[in-house]
Amino acid sequence: MTLKTRNRYTLTFSAFFLFVSAVICLYFLYKMNAIIKNGSFFNYGISLDNVSLIEPHYITIVLASLFLALYIPAVSFYIYARFEKTPSSEVAYLVLFLLGCVPEFARLFIPLETVENNLPSFLVIAGRALFWGRTLSIVSLFAASIFPSKSKGLETEQNIIVLLVFSLALANIVPVNTTKITQTFSIGIGWSNFVNFTYIVTILLTAASYAVSAKLNENPLYIKMGIGVFCMEAGYYILNASAVLIVSAIGAILLAVGTARALSALHKLYT
Repeated sequence: MTLKTRNRYTLTFSAFFLFVSAVICLYFLYKMNAIIKNGSFFNYGISLDNVSLIEPHYITIVLASLFLALYIPAVSFYIYARFEKTPSSEVAYLVLFLLGCVPEFARLFIPLETVENNLPSFLVIAGRALFWGRTLSIVSLFAASIFPSKSKGLETEQNIIVLLVFSLALANIVPVNTTKITQTFSIGIGWSNFVNFTYIVTILLTAASYAVSAKLNENPLYIKMGIGVFCMEAGYYILNASAVLIVSAIGAILLAVGTARALSALHKLYT
């Protein structure tokens, strides 16, 4: 992947992220307006009253999705502008991480579609999409940590294809339980404990990989990069794993601060 090709790739996905975020927000407002009018949303047992900072609530999912609707396109356009002339292969993996964040918007519509329509096919698709996105996001940042910073363009393209195929294959293998909607408005999946354990191990291995790179290259910037990426992954995991407002807020802060720190360190590595 040449620098010119990578920039086109980044710009294309930046425009895509902005379009998706805008469409999702507009469609959500349309659905909420229709549902609130006929009162069915409240019959489902979810009220906008008595919102608690320490109890699971649908409003947390709404705010988390709004945060992602701002975060995803903003970070992608920043990456394009900041790294336009920087030959960093990590940029491609960061964009892939953002792509994996997109399916989280499905959590907005799982209760809405359940209220208005009984659509098991939608729940299956949403469950697999969420698992695909979360897997892709975690393994993308792990890949960025283990592959050389100056990988050849063809190697980066092959790695991206492998990551996409790998995450898609897993999403179609893991069973989903459409009768189980969790407190975070996700669809229950099989082997959930093992999956979450694997995510956590991968996040720790990503941080360890940057520590090893710092020692091998004798460059403390890799440590800063590792801390930033660890905060990104931890924040992303917390944001998606909780419907408690205060916990999700911590996840959002970690994700934002970690992203800023990681991008700053990455830019310094190439200047």
